[in-house]
Amino acid sequence: MSKFLLSFILWLACTHHVSAQHSLRFLMPDYPPYTYQVSGQNQGLGYEAVAAIMADIQQPFSVQLVPHFGHAVSDMQRGVADGFFLATESAERNQVAEFSEPVLMIEWTWVWLKQRTDLVPDSSHFKHNAQVSAQSNSNIHRWLEEHHYQVTAGTTDIRGLLNLLNYKRVDAILLPELTVNTLLAERAVDADLYSFQQEISLPFAIYINKNYLKKHPHFMQKLNAAIGRYQHKATANNTQS
Repeated sequence: MSKFLLSFILWLACTHHVSAQHSLRFLMPDYPPYTYQVSGQNQGLGYEAVAAIMADIQQPFSVQLVPHFGHAVSDMQRGVADGFFLATESAERNQVAEFSEPVLMIEWTWVWLKQRTDLVPDSSHFKHNAQVSAQSNSNIHRWLEEHHYQVTAGTTDIRGLLNLLNYKRVDAILLPELTVNTLLAERAVDADLYSFQQEISLPFAIYINKNYLKKHPHFMQKLNAAIGRYQHKATANNTQS
């Protein structure tokens, strides 16, 4: 076999491999400190985790930032994306996509003004009387409604939730603890002005479009295995530190 023919065969094989490893189209909600952008650059705990997992399985991917989770779910339903991250699980999302193994855990936390000493989030009086809110089109907002809290209109912008609280349009808000701490730090606001109480801890994971999985039936197994390796490595690093 000539050197030219051998080189051509190797080039053809490499080209086929690259084309087979098509880019996975991800949506990423604006949700600091987990997923967000700075000057057009993807940032956040969730983005870094997903990037490491994709590198493990050598899966090229692209990311489009969207304003909120409702936007991501709508785009998934229209088939314009192969997946989105990171998210908690819901029946609505499960209809269009498959939920991966947990990448991180997220803590939904009640936040209210410290001056409101009358508020006790785990009391029945709070549940039936306090005016509460969360980001619109989010699982948290849906969870509040399903559990019969007195839910007022929220805001699609996660950063607007603090305004509702500070201007006393609501008594309390529910959002991830790391998120509220990030928002307070962005505004240089003293966290001691607020009271916090964790409500629930939930898996935070990757959703993959079911239409994508029909074409790539083994992808979810490969993804979950990579998540397992990522978790093992993260646990080992935490133990060493």
